[in-house]
Amino acid sequence: MKRDVLPRLLGLFLLLFLLSCIFDPADKVLSLKVYIFLVCWVVTLAICLSSRTQISVPRGLLIYTLLFILVPFYSIVWYWLSDGSDRFEGFSMLKGYVLITLAMMLGLSRTDLLPRLCAVLTLLALAVIGVFIALLLRPELFSVLYLVGQRTDMVFVGNRVYTSDVMLMQVYFVTSPMLAIAIAYYFDRARSASSRRDAMRFWALVFINALGMLLAGTRNNILVSLLLPAVLIFYYARNKALGAIVSIFGVAALMAVFARQLGAFFDPAEASNRTKLAMFDDYQRILGDPVNLFFGRGLGAYDFWVGRGDKFVTELTYLEMVRNFGLIGALVMLGLLLFPIWHVFATDQPRSTKAIAIGFMSYLGMCASNPNLFSSMGILILSVILNATFRPGRREMTLAGSELAAPYAARGIILRNS
Repeated sequence: MKRDVLPRLLGLFLLLFLLSCIFDPADKVLSLKVYIFLVCWVVTLAICLSSRTQISVPRGLLIYTLLFILVPFYSIVWYWLSDGSDRFEGFSMLKGYVLITLAMMLGLSRTDLLPRLCAVLTLLALAVIGVFIALLLRPELFSVLYLVGQRTDMVFVGNRVYTSDVMLMQVYFVTSPMLAIAIAYYFDRARSASSRRDAMRFWALVFINALGMLLAGTRNNILVSLLLPAVLIFYYARNKALGAIVSIFGVAALMAVFARQLGAFFDPAEASNRTKLAMFDDYQRILGDPVNLFFGRGLGAYDFWVGRGDKFVTELTYLEMVRNFGLIGALVMLGLLLFPIWHVFATDQPRSTKAIAIGFMSYLGMCASNPNLFSSMGILILSVILNATFRPGRREMTLAGSELAAPYAARGIILRNS
C-alpha cells in the first residue's frame, strides 16, 4: 500500500465529517456523524501504526483534552449522586465534549483542516445566499423550506419580527455563526496574497462569507458579519492610527445607517430579549442555592424556567456553564476556551493564526446568547485552533498526503517509534 493512501483516505472521511457537521448538525438526515468520526479515528491510528517515524501527542494537548472531558463527566457523576432522576440528558450532551479528541486526531495525522473547513463554510454561505434569492423570486417555496427546516433542524426560514417597524427575512442555517472563521481566514489570505489576482479571489470569498452571514438574519450574525471585518482591518493596518480611524468611521457609518434596526435588536421589550432577561431571575433562584453555585446541577439536568417550562439547556451559555458545572468547573472550562486565544497572542504565532483567533473570539461572543458553543460546531472550531496552538513548526502542513517525516512534538506521549 502506498504511503499516501491512508492520509488521502483520512482526508476524504474528514471532508465527509465536515459536511455532516455543517449541513446536518442535528444528525437527523443521515445519522452518520458519529460513525464517520469513529472511522476517522480508525484511519488515524492506522496512519500512526504504519508510520516509520516517531509520532507523539504533546502533553499539553493530552492534559487539555482530559480536562475538557473530565469536567462534564464529573458533573454527570455529581448529578447521579445528588439527584439521579431519569429525566436527564447529560450522556447525550457529553458526545459534544468528546469531539475535542478531534484536535489529537489532527495532530497525530499532521492534518491542517482549516482550509477545507473554510471551503465547506463557503458552500454554506452560498447556500444561504441561494435560498435567500430563491425566496425573493419564488415566495411559494417558503412553506417547503420551512417544513424541511422543522424536520431536519438544519435551516429556519421566515420573517424575523424585532419590533412593529423592523422585520427582516432570515435564512438561518444553524451553523451559520461558524462563517466568522471563514471570514477571518480568507481576510488573512487576501492580505497575504502574492498576486493581485489571488487577492481579488480571496476578497471575493470574504464578501461571500460575510454576505451569507448577514443574510442568515439573526442579530448575532448581522453584527459579526459587519464588525469582524472592521476589527480585522484595524488589526492588519500597518498604520494602526489610520486603521483605527477607518474602522471607527466604518462602524459609525453603519450604526448611523442602521440605527433603527440596532435599536430594535437591543430593545428589552423585543420577544427574544425579554425571554432571555427573564431567565436571569431563574438563574438567580437556581444559583442562589450554594450547593448549585459551587458544584452545579450537572450537565443535562432539567430545571423549570418561567414561561418556558422544563429545559435542560438555555441560550445563556456562560451562565449555563455555572449551572452545569458549578463555579469552579465553569472557570476551568472558561479557561480552557480562552487558553488558545491567550497562547496565540502571547507567543510568536503567525498573523494568520491570530486572525483565526480573532474570528474565534467573535464566535465566543455570539455564543453568549445561543447554545452553539459545546455543540459539534463550536468544538470543531476549537479543535482546529488547538491543532495550530499545540503544533510546533506550523509550516509544511497539508490536508491529504501530508508529509509525515517531521515528528509532531519533541515531548509527548509516544505512540510509535521508528
